[in-house]
Amino acid sequence: MEKCSNCGSELSGKYCSNCGQEKIKRLEVKSILRDVIHGIWHWENSVLQTLIKMLTNPGKTVKDYVAGKRKSMVKPFSYFISIQTIFVIVFHNMSENYFAFMNIKTTGTSDLAPQFASEIQHLVSQYINYLNYFMPVIFAFYFYLFFRKKSGVNYAESLAISLYWVGTTMIFSIVLMLISVIDIRTWNARFIVSLAFYIFAILKFSDVSIVKGILKGITLSTLSYITFVLFVTILIVAYLYIAKGISFF
Repeated sequence: MEKCSNCGSELSGKYCSNCGQEKIKRLEVKSILRDVIHGIWHWENSVLQTLIKMLTNPGKTVKDYVAGKRKSMVKPFSYFISIQTIFVIVFHNMSENYFAFMNIKTTGTSDLAPQFASEIQHLVSQYINYLNYFMPVIFAFYFYLFFRKKSGVNYAESLAISLYWVGTTMIFSIVLMLISVIDIRTWNARFIVSLAFYIFAILKFSDVSIVKGILKGITLSTLSYITFVLFVTILIVAYLYIAKGISFF
């Protein structure tokens, strides 16, 4: 009887009953092309399906994931990193104009303000692909504090929810960045759009009253964003002071 080329067990069908590997044939170009097409299509289709669920019913979708209904969904980190990759590409091509617009706001406020803003903007632009990962961690912390008693979620589950929701808000930022070609101020709307999404998601997740949902959404989002900005600012100031000897105080 034919044996599995992976674990050596006897094969009784198309798949090995011991390790689950498919019966292997000799590699051919057509089989490699088929695997490539299937991999790309499956990945893109799965991310798109998960995104649609997040946009239409983010609360129920993450509740189902936490409850164990996960087969049709991309894993939280894979979902986040997929959108994060697109975000970083668009950001690197669009951020220069936005930063130039922001620099006009700081001009004339003090002698140090333009230099401080310029240094922060340079490092944010350079390391945005790393800095973005802090936001889901921070959001998950506050989400856990707000909902651990009512929903029973632990921090790991809160982090999974955060990766899905924060990743989805990055889609809004991408769209608004692209629209900002027409009017640079459009990108500022990402805060309002993201806040509206978080309120909508929390209302669907927790089944609280509209008033409580709005208050929790605003508080949770505001605390997360302020903590993120403060953390990144402290991180950058410490880096500039230690690595480059620059002091703004």
